[in-house]
Amino acid sequence: MTTTTAGRPVITAWSALSPWGEGADAFRAGLAAGTEAIATVDSEFVPGTPVRAGIVPGFSMEYPGTRGLRSLDRLTRLTLRLSELLLTEQEGGLGSAPEDTGMVFATSGSYRTGLEFTGRSYRERLPFHVDVARFPSTAVNCAASRSAIVHGLKGPNTTLTAGPAGGLLVLGQAARLLRQGRAEVLLAGAAEEYTEDRVLLGDALHRGEGAAPPVAEGGALFVVETADGAAARGRTPLATLLGTRFRAYHPRSGGEAGKALHRCVTDLLDDARTGADEITLVVRSDPDGPLGEQEDSALDGLFGGPDAVRQLAPGHRLGHAGSAAPAFQVAAALAANGPHPLRAPALITFVADGRVGAALLGAPPG
Repeated sequence: MTTTTAGRPVITAWSALSPWGEGADAFRAGLAAGTEAIATVDSEFVPGTPVRAGIVPGFSMEYPGTRGLRSLDRLTRLTLRLSELLLTEQEGGLGSAPEDTGMVFATSGSYRTGLEFTGRSYRERLPFHVDVARFPSTAVNCAASRSAIVHGLKGPNTTLTAGPAGGLLVLGQAARLLRQGRAEVLLAGAAEEYTEDRVLLGDALHRGEGAAPPVAEGGALFVVETADGAAARGRTPLATLLGTRFRAYHPRSGGEAGKALHRCVTDLLDDARTGADEITLVVRSDPDGPLGEQEDSALDGLFGGPDAVRQLAPGHRLGHAGSAAPAFQVAAALAANGPHPLRAPALITFVADGRVGAALLGAPPG
């Protein structure tokens, strides 16, 4: 097959805020070295008890800015810093006008803010005796909307809450908005925060064998635009977004993640007119336990074995990043070739309880 890139959106810049550090360079260095970024921190709820987590090193809750930013939670501050890194690093302007640049974002929101705000409404004498300055942070779209306000992005602003699918769904949503002419440039990505509330919730929801994987925070953000728009603004595409695909399965009815992923990737490759033999890199979610085994089985069936194509699984070094995990995988696909554009198609896959998904990146057009 011959991969078709005409008319498809391109990624022209990206940045990351991860347990490997700030910026794309730190992410590339951590990925290349295979650095173990999961550290041991002291439990906030049970002092003296160690908790393993992937935390952005040196990140401060202090954010210099206007008075209205002082009450923001950790997730929003992480997202503000992430968007600042991207907009500072990338060259050229954004859209023709502020209304032409938007943001598509995925997150689970701030568990701590929601729990603290709700808890206080129960503890106080009256339910409305709460800190009203904290209320905006209880909305799941706070991080994206605040970033748009601070950076003057007046185009579409969308927040998706889709768990481990979020980091790939934002790319598909960005592509749709570009096709519909709703924006010229979109910042698409995902982020999560570390709090011990999220650790405890992850432990409670964990269904696999053994302990839940260490929680990670941070995120990745990408500039997505049309190839013609990128050329007009003087930006060099790093990759073409060839497509995304998602599929649900029902474990209680005999559905299997491996079969669902195989079908998902096969359909995606057919849509993009790309052969499996053209793929040179696969970035897997690689969860522990049976789900990871089924992901491996599906990919082995597609490519003929684990050694047939280069494979990466950054989640084992960074921790479980929720919605941001697939965004880190996309960043890994872009970082695997250093600062240079992709030379051949790269596949990103994830498997989770009841759902699977994949994204396909290709070399820039021309």
